[in-house]
Amino acid sequence: METAVAKAFAVLEALSRARGPVRLSALAADLGLQKSTAHRVLGELVALGYVTQDEASGLYRPTLRTWELGTAVVADLPVKQVAAGALQQLHARTGETVSLVVRDGDDALYLDKLVSPRPLRFTTRVGSRLPLPFTAGGTALLAASPDGEAVVERMAARDDLGHRLDVDRLLAELGTTRERGYAIATGHPGLVGIAAAVLDRDDEPVAALSVSAPSDRLSEADRPAVVEAVLTTTAQLAEAIGRL
Repeated sequence: METAVAKAFAVLEALSRARGPVRLSALAADLGLQKSTAHRVLGELVALGYVTQDEASGLYRPTLRTWELGTAVVADLPVKQVAAGALQQLHARTGETVSLVVRDGDDALYLDKLVSPRPLRFTTRVGSRLPLPFTAGGTALLAASPDGEAVVERMAARDDLGHRLDVDRLLAELGTTRERGYAIATGHPGLVGIAAAVLDRDDEPVAALSVSAPSDRLSEADRPAVVEAVLTTTAQLAEAIGRL
């Protein structure tokens, strides 16, 4: 993080990931910046309209201008243009939380989400990103990608992720997912995720649809119906994308 531009984006991204307003000292510590540097960067972002500071508390938060940027980019994605109906349909059929996930580098990025009327406490929201192997949607995307195994090996070599990955299990899981056409994730205690990739006309994965539910509401006996709903909806979404 050497350039002024890099520091500005790091500050803006950190504020966007935060669950609420942030103190200058906490932000500087989190990013490894001098307080004076963080203060200068925040001042510039405030002047540009991307950050605002509460006069009473002195805390900082991003403005809706950052949302405008992201919305403009996302709205231009073909899958986003046609996915709303598919998400609504899958949500209605399953009664559970459904998500639209795309790949961004080695991460799964959540583009949209409809939450169950009986929700659990989820760690993801629209705009969240997680390493691909850590989600059902990400696993489905990896299994449909020609470099899926290479991504797992690359992430296993990272200092921040390698200790959290069981490479042999993940590689076997990619093979199983590829064969049956959908992924099942049970990595979070009490939670089950079922997902399938959405393929374009060249059979390249452009997104994944996932259903997440508590394991006591999505037992093994209940899963075939959800799997069928996921596969049917992803096929319909793929067909809609192909017509764009």
